[in-house]
Amino acid sequence: MKINKLLTITLVCSLFAATPVMAAPVHGNNGKSQVIQYADLDHTLTAAAEKAIEQYANGKVFKLEEASKSEYYVDKNKKESWIIQAKDRSAIISVDAISAKVLTVSLSFNIDEITGDYPAYLKAAQSAGKQLNGKSELAFSEAHFFQDNEEGQKRASVTFNAEDEQFITIDVNTGKSVNYRLKYKEADVDRKIVTEAEKAVKSMGISKVQPFTNIERQKINGVVGEEVWELKRRVEVNGDRSKYKALEMVDNRAFFVEAYATVEVKTGKLISISVPPKKDNQKPKSLTKEQGIALAKPAAKKLFGVDLSSYTLKVDKDWGDYTFSSKGKESIVAKFDNYGNLVRMERNFKKQ
Repeated sequence: MKINKLLTITLVCSLFAATPVMAAPVHGNNGKSQVIQYADLDHTLTAAAEKAIEQYANGKVFKLEEASKSEYYVDKNKKESWIIQAKDRSAIISVDAISAKVLTVSLSFNIDEITGDYPAYLKAAQSAGKQLNGKSELAFSEAHFFQDNEEGQKRASVTFNAEDEQFITIDVNTGKSVNYRLKYKEADVDRKIVTEAEKAVKSMGISKVQPFTNIERQKINGVVGEEVWELKRRVEVNGDRSKYKALEMVDNRAFFVEAYATVEVKTGKLISISVPPKKDNQKPKSLTKEQGIALAKPAAKKLFGVDLSSYTLKVDKDWGDYTFSSKGKESIVAKFDNYGNLVRMERNFKKQ
């Protein structure tokens, strides 16, 4: 059985926050699903949800309060499910609407609430954190259990979250880390990684490269590149924010990202580089296909050592993406903004 893409994305999204994100309805009610009270749900469904909680809660009491209809796919066949949850989303159970088979289980705990097998997973997460970055002390504050069922097997993981958005996910079956996001100081990162990112910034036309302010090492199974270094140069914006094209918000503080590079952990090679223009007060400019090629070709040569002359090109005018492809090779994507600026270059790991 293949849970549909929305439910698959749930697992990835849940890694980035203590509060998991569950699948939304695919169709109907303009994307909104009617919520009913838990007490009004069929007893067969509530019994299945409660049994799942009892199995994985290790004694913690979760109060299920509401439910809503959703949809998922088995192969290409659309089926219906119920998403049953607590109002604070500390517990979210999805159940097949007909068979009452439990599809996913999501439970959140404060770190002092974990019992049973969970302390062993916590120890594994702490050990993995030390191996990856022994100079950083991880203080986990929450744990999130997630399990999804496929035909013939159950996949389960526990994600331990720190308050500063760092996390490590432990596979329940193996006891090993499968996903993580960890923060680093530049002094603790191999200089070759930082140099690769700095070279990329210069290749995008930035003459004076400022130090990176935020460096993270990330691994997310199922995402292209999987294990990467993420290096950002962020500058806090005070005053009129409307002058800036795009901002990141952190604790109600606004930051402009002057440069953003990702580097593959395994090879130390650049994956992508973004250098968005700071301000919005430029005249709109539509590039011709030839103009886009003229800007992308030298950038691809500098950044990736790739000659795009023999590559075929597909242009997405709505998104400003120029995708260069060649059979048996990685694609190269160049992104332009509405003002004709080359703002991003990246390797696409999916070969033609």
